[in-house]
Amino acid sequence: MRAKWIRGGLSLLALGLVFASGWLTRRIVAYHALHRGSEVVVQRDFAPALADARTPTPNPKVSEPAMVQLYNNVLYLVREQYVEPVKTEQLTYGSLEALLASLNDPRSQFLRPEQHENLVRALSGEVGGIGAVLAVVNRKTTLRVGNETAPLEQSLLTVVAVLPNSPAEKAGLKPGDVIDEVDGRWVLSENPYAEVVELQRMHSPRDQIRQASERARQRALNSITLSEATAQLSQIPKPNEAKPLELTIKRGGQTLKVRVERATTRVRPLEYRMLKNRWGYLRPNLINATAAREFAHALRTLKQGGAKGFVIDLRGVAIGQQEPALQMLSLLVSKRQVAQVEYRDGKTYKKRPLTLPKAPQAVGMPIAVLVDRGTYNIAELMAIAIRQGAQARIIGMPTFGEASQTNLYQLKDGSAFTLTVGRYLGNDGTAFHQRGVQPDARVPAEPRMRGQPGADPALERALQWLTTQEKRA
Repeated sequence: MRAKWIRGGLSLLALGLVFASGWLTRRIVAYHALHRGSEVVVQRDFAPALADARTPTPNPKVSEPAMVQLYNNVLYLVREQYVEPVKTEQLTYGSLEALLASLNDPRSQFLRPEQHENLVRALSGEVGGIGAVLAVVNRKTTLRVGNETAPLEQSLLTVVAVLPNSPAEKAGLKPGDVIDEVDGRWVLSENPYAEVVELQRMHSPRDQIRQASERARQRALNSITLSEATAQLSQIPKPNEAKPLELTIKRGGQTLKVRVERATTRVRPLEYRMLKNRWGYLRPNLINATAAREFAHALRTLKQGGAKGFVIDLRGVAIGQQEPALQMLSLLVSKRQVAQVEYRDGKTYKKRPLTLPKAPQAVGMPIAVLVDRGTYNIAELMAIAIRQGAQARIIGMPTFGEASQTNLYQLKDGSAFTLTVGRYLGNDGTAFHQRGVQPDARVPAEPRMRGQPGADPALERALQWLTTQEKRA
C-alpha cells in the first residue's frame, strides 16, 4: 500500500511539473512578445513603405490567457514526448497555418519564408509557375443523393487572371476557370465523405453506404490540398522536373484537359499608346510603384501628344497595391477622398475615408474604364473610384468582387502573414465585395486582340462613347 502511495505521489508530482513547465513557457513567450514587438513589421495593404507594428498591450476584455496556456501546454508536450523528434519550427509554422486557415478567408494566410519571397517577387512583376493569379472561391451548392438534396460547401481553386505572355495564356486558360485536378489528382475542394454522411442520415442500406465510403476513400487518397495545388502551380520546377502539368479545368458546363508549362513570367508594368490620333490608351498590367511612376509619365506624354480623352484598361489586372493605386488616382480624379473602408471596432463596424496622399490633379478629360471578370481587388477599387471621382464610364463585364483590404505582416525569420483588416466601399458607400463592380455598358464579347481597335469590342464601345463626349463638349 505504501508503494502505491509513493507511485501515486510521484505521478502527481510529474504531472505538476509538466503543467508548471507549460506555465513557465507561456510566461517566457509572453514576456518576449511584449518586449520584442519590433520583430513584427506590417506592410500596409502591400504598400512599398514598411511601418513598425509593435505588439499591442493585452486587453483583458478580449485576451484569452487560458487558451494561450492550453496551446503552450500542448506545444510543450508534443515537442518533448512525441515518439519522433520534431522541430519547433515545423510545429510553429503548422500552427500558424492552421490559425489563419481557421478564419476561412483565402486572403488571410500564413506564408513561409519561400512563399513570402515569391509574393514579394510577384508584386514587383516577376511571377513564377504557370503565370496565372489564383484565388480560392467559396461556393454554396447542393449535393444530390437519390431523390434528395443536401447543402454542400465548396472551396474552388479559380483562375482570377491570366498574365500576358505567360504559360497559362499560351495554354488557353481563362479567368473563371476552376482547376479541378493537377496531374490526375483531385484538388480537395469539398468534403469527400459528404455523400456518406447523407446516406447515413437517410438510413440507406449498408451496402450502399459501404460503396459510397469506398469511393470517397479512393477519391481522398488521390487528392491534394488547395495549398499543395497552389504551390505546384506557382513554383519553378527543378531542371530534371520541368515537365508540363496536366490540368483538368471546369469552364461553364465543360470539362477540359490542358497542358501547361511553368516558367518565370516578367510582367511589363504599363502599356500605353495613342489610338486614332485622338485617344490615349493606358493599360497597367499590375499596380505597383513602378507602374505608378510610368503611369504619370505616360499620361503626360499622351496629353502632350494631343489626347482628347483616355481609356484605362483594367481587364485582367489582379496584382495590385493600395498606395500606388492612390498615386494613379491622384492624376485622374477631382476629389481627395476616393473611397471608404469598412472595418471592425470591437463588436461594431465603422467606416473611415480612403484619401489621396496629395491634392488631386485631375486630367479634366473624358475617361472610359474597361473591366472584366479578371479585374480584381485594387483594380476594382480603382475602377469604381474613377467612375465616381472623374465621371468616367465603365465598359465591359462585372468584375471579380474582391473588396478586401489586406495587410502583409513581415516576421523576423523571413516568414509573413496576410490578414484582411477591412472592406473597400465606393466613395458613396457602394459595396462590391462578392458582387463585383457593375459596368455602365456590358460587352460580353471577348477581344481577338486586346487593345486593338477593330479587334476589341469593349475598346470599340469605349471609343464610341469618347467620341460622343467630345461632340457634346
